[in-house]
Parts: sequence; structure tokens; C-alpha cells
Amino acid sequence: MLTRFMRGLPTVARSAVRSPANALLAVQMRWANQQAQAQSHLFADDDKLRRRLLYRSKQRGWLEMDIMLGDWAAANLQKLDSVKLQQFQEIIDMENPDLFRWLTGQAPIPAEMNNPVLRTLVEDLRGSREPKVSVRSAVGFEGKVWE
Repeated sequence: MLTRFMRGLPTVARSAVRSPANALLAVQMRWANQQAQAQSHLFADDDKLRRRLLYRSKQRGWLEMDIMLGDWAAANLQKLDSVKLQQFQEIIDMENPDLFRWLTGQAPIPAEMNNPVLRTLVEDLRGSREPKVSVRSAVGFEGKVWE
């Protein structure tokens, strides 16, 4: 029986199995390595939503948005309750151009936008950006039309 079991082991493991006790240990190690335990009962009800939001935050399609939203989500999603997670879901569902303007401070958030998480996100990003600005521009940027 031991030799039949050993045929299924890699060569390195075969050389380590010399006794029935070691064979049992090898079976346990082999089983533990191949069977990933999900332990889904340890997760909170909102963890599935958190994982999905974190993934979508980091996979928006714009590198800048991936970095801004992904880093903020990784640092803050665990602190959000289910209501705030739904508000963050609304942010994730927004279009990139508008959201990018709001997050970078190029345009103010519209008054009709009733999303406290968006306002918190913008303030956090502004706070993280401020120390990195070394020289302020004396003139505001005005887009020029190509003719």
C-alpha cells in the first residue's frame, strides 16, 4: 500500500517517506496544500460587496483613477457600514471623466450630488495631494481650443 501511495508523490516527497508515520504526514501535507479552505463563515455579510468594490476601484481603466480610488478603497472600505458601502457603489458606477474632475479638484462637486462618501473621498484625496505640491501655479489653467 505504501508503494502505491508513493507513486503519486513527487520525487522529493518520495525520498522523505520512509515509514508509515512519515507517509501519513505526507498525506496530510499533500491534502492541506491542495485543499484551500475558504472559511467563508468567518467573513461578515458585507465582505463580498467590499471585495467587489475594491476590485472595481482598482480596475477602472484609467491608471490615475485606479490609483486614487484603489488606494482609498483599500485603506477605508473596512471602516464603512452597509449604507456607506452603497454610497461608494454609487461612486464606482459614475463615469470616469466627471468623477476624475471632482476627485482632482478641477471642478466642484455639484450641489445636487447627495453622497457624503464622495465628499469624504474628495477631502481625503485633497489632503493627501496637498503636501506633494511644491510650487503653486500663479495662473489658472485655461483649456485652449485647437484650431
